[in-house]
Amino acid sequence: MYTFVQPVIDLLASLLNVIFQFAQDWGIAIVLLTLFVRGLLFPLNLRTARQTMLQVLIRPELKLLQERYKDDEPKLMQETMNLYQKAGVKPLSMFTTAIMQMPIFMAMYGLFLTHGAAMSSSFIPWVVSFAQHDAWHILPALAAGLTFLTGMIPLTGEMLTDTPLIQRALTSLIMVAFFLMILWKAPVALGLYWTTGSLFGLLERGFYRTRLGKKVLMRGRAELPASQE
Repeated sequence: MYTFVQPVIDLLASLLNVIFQFAQDWGIAIVLLTLFVRGLLFPLNLRTARQTMLQVLIRPELKLLQERYKDDEPKLMQETMNLYQKAGVKPLSMFTTAIMQMPIFMAMYGLFLTHGAAMSSSFIPWVVSFAQHDAWHILPALAAGLTFLTGMIPLTGEMLTDTPLIQRALTSLIMVAFFLMILWKAPVALGLYWTTGSLFGLLERGFYRTRLGKKVLMRGRAELPASQE
């Protein structure tokens, strides 16, 4: 089932073993491996965040185009694409980023399913091995809560008023339900991986709301906000 991601599984297993030699606890080793992976994926996540920001910034001009060419669909499509090109918006890039991360998630699942029986941690004493599912569902619930909270925090203050609360909540709930279905009976190690990654994502979202984070988001795009104000 995991044949096509077996090279990734082997690489992650080697990395995890190296980290375990340092941490001497499989739970800590998985947390550190997760942070390492999320660090490697940060450029991709930053690109996604920048695309989200750009789409927010061009929204007023996009609404003007929709009003101006509401009776001319081909012209509206052409002008919309011109606006996207001018602003540097790539609508499919966010989906590309998500697709690129799926093999890593599947490899993590395969890693813990095949190697988790030999892993345990004093920090998760309610399971004998990491190959077992979380019978108390503590980690899946925690991961779901962190995922929901992250989804409810917009990148910018403008998105807080521009995107209805109900819409953000519904989107977050759909994501939570999807991952709960996966994590509910998955190896507990996968729940630890996702919980750690969700916490990293929450902190990452908080960073983007800071002054420094906004500068990182808008690096090389300083001219765009000025043209939209």
